[in-house]
Amino acid sequence: MNNIWAVLQQGVAAGLVALFLLILQRIFLDKLSPRWQYGVWAVLLLRLLVPAGIGARTTVLDLWPFVEQGRVQAELHLSSAYASPWISSLPSAPWPIPPITAPQSVTDWLFVVYLAGALAWAIWFGLCAFRLHRRVGTGVPVSGPRLEAVRRVAEQYQLPLPRRVVECKWDHGPFLMGVLRPTLVLPMGWELEEKVILHELLHLKHHDVLAGWVVTLFRCLHWWNPVLWYAFDKMGEDREALCDQRVLERLEGEDRRDYGRCLLAMADDKAVRIPGATTMANGARGVKARIEAIARFKRYPQGMALASGCITFALALALVAGAPVQALMESSFANVELNLNAPRSTAQALATGQLHRATTVAGALDAYGKGLLLWWDDRETALMCQAMVRPSEEMPQVLEEWENPIQYGLDLNSMSYQEMMDTAFPSHNWWSTGPQFRGLVSDGAGGYLCQVLWYRDVDESVLIAEDRPLPEDGEDWPVEYLCHTVQVRPHGRHWTVHLLAETQGEVEFAPLSNRQGEFFGPVTWVGELDGVKVSISPAHLLETGEGLVGKYELRTWAESAWSWSIYDSSPDSPPEGPMPGCNFYSITEGLYWTVENTGDQVRPVKLWADPLWNNSGTLEARPAPQTMSVDPMYQYMALEAGDLRQGVEGGSSASGSLGDDLPYFLGPDAFQVTLAVDGGEEQTITLTKTYTTPDGGSYTLPGEEETP
Repeated sequence: MNNIWAVLQQGVAAGLVALFLLILQRIFLDKLSPRWQYGVWAVLLLRLLVPAGIGARTTVLDLWPFVEQGRVQAELHLSSAYASPWISSLPSAPWPIPPITAPQSVTDWLFVVYLAGALAWAIWFGLCAFRLHRRVGTGVPVSGPRLEAVRRVAEQYQLPLPRRVVECKWDHGPFLMGVLRPTLVLPMGWELEEKVILHELLHLKHHDVLAGWVVTLFRCLHWWNPVLWYAFDKMGEDREALCDQRVLERLEGEDRRDYGRCLLAMADDKAVRIPGATTMANGARGVKARIEAIARFKRYPQGMALASGCITFALALALVAGAPVQALMESSFANVELNLNAPRSTAQALATGQLHRATTVAGALDAYGKGLLLWWDDRETALMCQAMVRPSEEMPQVLEEWENPIQYGLDLNSMSYQEMMDTAFPSHNWWSTGPQFRGLVSDGAGGYLCQVLWYRDVDESVLIAEDRPLPEDGEDWPVEYLCHTVQVRPHGRHWTVHLLAETQGEVEFAPLSNRQGEFFGPVTWVGELDGVKVSISPAHLLETGEGLVGKYELRTWAESAWSWSIYDSSPDSPPEGPMPGCNFYSITEGLYWTVENTGDQVRPVKLWADPLWNNSGTLEARPAPQTMSVDPMYQYMALEAGDLRQGVEGGSSASGSLGDDLPYFLGPDAFQVTLAVDGGEEQTITLTKTYTTPDGGSYTLPGEEETP
């Protein structure tokens, strides 16, 4: 817990569990044994030890999504050193982590106050324990018949003996203290009662002193939470009631009534409230409840212990372990829309996105693509999609662009007519179809490179302004694209998306057909031999389970024979929710290649290209197991001087249950090209890896920028 929000998350989660257990105990007060009444508190201790929301898990009593929303709402207007509106506040540990920087906001100061309170209570309890140990240290060791009586009780009931038995001038009843050196403390002059000694020895056997110290630790950590303090008090009462039950199980007849009279005689004794000390006397109110429990004492069958254990285990699963937030998305049915209510505020959109980070590469790309697709039509959902996949350091700029979509970074003097129209009426001609993913390849560093594409009709005003004829009925309408070349990086168990380059242009083909178009993918391999230049780039197309959202918006695709999706969704109301845990659903394989004659004469060229795959760290000229099928490419052509040939190889496609293995969808790691020019000998040429955009431009990866 490194900020006040994490403290709230842990405290609220534990407080709700405590309330639930208190209500449950009240309902089953006389129906379940004292062992269950005390043992069920193990669920609360587990809740206190396990950080709330750990592993993105949710339980039946979680309120952390609402606390997250409150954090975002507050921190957006603050400049905190310990908390951020962009990073989830779910605690990473159940104990506080002191900050190393000075507080800068009200929430930072609240965390400092919390730390000071925890430290103050720890010092107070420590001083009380120290004073008690000093006082007991001056006590008189018990010997003779009184010590023999204690030993006789221990032997009779096969119980352990404390390290020390001492007498002190004390107005309390007998009590037990010490974890490493257990000490039984008797009031000086107290008439020894074997049943009371039995009670304290049973505390020793079941390590109740250690349990008291554990509860004291949590009292310090959650000093601000009255619900937990009440639960801790109740836990102590239940511990004493269980010890009573254990005593009564060892007594018979009149001895049980005598034990009740001993308890009544101690009703006016002061209870020892020092941490790490157990006593039979716990005040008049506690004694009354224990007498009532003694009056209804009964032996519970052995099967009740198993039943109680099963109930406690089930409660631990529901209240502590919970289930993964994205269990459905990470199952074999991952290609389904995330069932989230549309966010209704900025804070809710950001908090929801942070709690549902993308757990797969396909899910990260899907959320990123829909974040732009919904930028105008569903603003809050678009922001939620961005929060799912964008790194925290980029979110301030994302939010600024989202809040000021028209004014942000625009120079009206440099805009064309169409750009000014799109600025004044941005939803008038926004990207209406997507996302589609092209050329997924490894970046060689544990991440991936990919192109995310969106499409829209070319606006009529553009055609008129450029003096281009409008398409007749039955003719394809011009379509333009927007492409973001991105890098998908692992971030713990999640994936983030980083924008590397943006390209926009017009396409002259139907993007849904098996033709890949004359586009470079994110990585291109280039080589040259005797004035013949070769370029090869994986340009396979990928889609997630929903396919292209909104594809029927385009007139070009209005008569498309492609089905909407595997779920037979209606094209009139396509699903648009993000799927942060999905896998790719379809693939259309292809390689984009160019061969250019840079010389001044006709050149006959024979080209053979083999895909290379990285198997166990070595490149091999064959597909790796469970990868997409990329066949070797063979071309024979005669190139005129300055001639440039280009094309796409492949076109095979697959869809449906393709499995979860990401390598199936990756392009080759490299290529081996054999080239023969002018009928000469075949030679293997060296290829250079370059990072390219669809229009033939280039970009650089973060950390690989050229230094002057």
